[in-house]
Amino acid sequence: MRMAEYLKSLVRNDTGDSSKSFAMLVSVGTGAAIGLCVCFCLVWDVCTNGYLKTDLDGLGVFLLCVGGFMAGGGLNKALGGRNKNVTLNDKKDEGK
Repeated sequence: MRMAEYLKSLVRNDTGDSSKSFAMLVSVGTGAAIGLCVCFCLVWDVCTNGYLKTDLDGLGVFLLCVGGFMAGGGLNKALGGRNKNVTLNDKKDEGK
């Protein structure tokens, strides 16, 4: 029941919960999970072989792409909220 209400609030405008916030949280959560998996694989490689046998250049490019994915999730929120903050501040000034 609470999950359905939360999903409804994501669709509505003018709420603290927005679809942009949800997308940002999902992308950051996914990126963090992928980063933890990569760290686990590196630790496992060292524990089993005694040295790093994994291609670190490929992992570096992969983590760079994951970082771009995470930044893309937050970029939409940042650019969308920039104009909204200006209009909210203008409305506050008009009320004074």
